[in-house]
Amino acid sequence: MLFDAVRAELLRFSRNTQAWFWALLAIPVGTAIVGILFRQFLYGQFQKAEANLPASVGQIAHAPLDLGTLMVDQASQLAGANLLAFFLIGAAAIAASDYRWETWRLIRPRNSRLNLVLGKALAIAIIAAIPLLLFLLCEIVAQIISASIEHRTIKIGLDANRFMTILGMVVASWLRAIQTGLVALLAALATRSLFGGFVIAIAFGFGSFMVERMMLGLGWGPSEWRTLLLFPSAAYATVQTYLAHGPVTVAIAAKALTGLLLWVAAPTALSVWLFQRQDLSKE
Repeated sequence: MLFDAVRAELLRFSRNTQAWFWALLAIPVGTAIVGILFRQFLYGQFQKAEANLPASVGQIAHAPLDLGTLMVDQASQLAGANLLAFFLIGAAAIAASDYRWETWRLIRPRNSRLNLVLGKALAIAIIAAIPLLLFLLCEIVAQIISASIEHRTIKIGLDANRFMTILGMVVASWLRAIQTGLVALLAALATRSLFGGFVIAIAFGFGSFMVERMMLGLGWGPSEWRTLLLFPSAAYATVQTYLAHGPVTVAIAAKALTGLLLWVAAPTALSVWLFQRQDLSKE
């Protein structure tokens, strides 16, 4: 029955054209297009001034495109604020659709409340991977197009170690996107509104980031338990720094991963608890 709930949520989301366009496609495709145009503008300016520039600048401009390095750089910042904000549109739509269309009375007799809310949570987790992978793919394609226009050579530069680093970064970004989407799920269930779920999730993300900056300014260490448990953005950044072979130990990375997983589990548990107690007869 849980599988049926997940399948139903994914089917309904696939029919919501506006939601999946803005949540999944807008940022990856839009960023790639803007990136191509911007790089071509810079290349045009460089060609105009090339004769007056030092030779070292020309060597940098015509340096080969290393796809391995590019993928590591992009994977380290996949779950950016813009991508997460647009993804919240899809997460909130999945969570609030049955309140908006008053369909709980039709669905509820056919499945348990636990399966219904977990179906939404799992659907959010599944679609969370799409904008991340699409963003990485679009950026690679955009860079290859730009390099071809600029007559730069392209090398793969991808070995087993780099591949595992990229994979780890993508998984960490996926957890961060899931965590953000589950906050929207909880907010949408609490407000019974798509708009409420989206706005509260945005406010939560911005507010927690500002409080994190304030606490760090007051002396909280970025690798302390309290920082990594209370602030998912700090936990995500720490995990990514570790995967990029930055100055983070295994113990600190384990703390950060624990904090990120707890931020996935907590909104899910609260959503189940809240939904079990809601009166759906009014919908």
